[in-house]
Amino acid sequence: MRKFVVGIDVGGTNTEFAIIDDKGDIVDSYNVSTRCCEDFDWYISMIGDGILDMINRNDLKGKVHKIGVGAPNANFFTGTIENAPNLLWKGVLPFAEMLTNRVEIPVVLTNDANAAAIGEHVFGGAKNMSDFILVTLGTGLGSGFFCDGKLVYGHDGFAR
Repeated sequence: MRKFVVGIDVGGTNTEFAIIDDKGDIVDSYNVSTRCCEDFDWYISMIGDGILDMINRNDLKGKVHKIGVGAPNANFFTGTIENAPNLLWKGVLPFAEMLTNRVEIPVVLTNDANAAAIGEHVFGGAKNMSDFILVTLGTGLGSGFFCDGKLVYGHDGFAR
């Protein structure tokens, strides 16, 4: 039986998300402007509506078991985006909690560069590597580190 998850990339300009199966194949995708609205609650609602629309459109209700999010300044341990310089919203944003409540699917949040490193480790060019560094360059600059086959989060989720 195929398993499905939703992957979300929160960028400084756009937010892209997709339903992905356990082989890494994209079933459906959607995007919204990250700069669409100054109200964070409205932004979460837009993402939630897009996810639910994709699930209904592909007859996957009850089959999507988790949502993984990569976002700037995201803290894996708390599920929050913390003072991201390239996003409209300031302060500590409870992204994972709010989206989980909106779509009723568990949400896991991490730094966008860490999410990219996880993707490369599971499906990409780093699939058979236990030690590597991935550097991202977009609206911001980031990096994800794997050491001994494990992602390095650091003591506070920011590996500093």
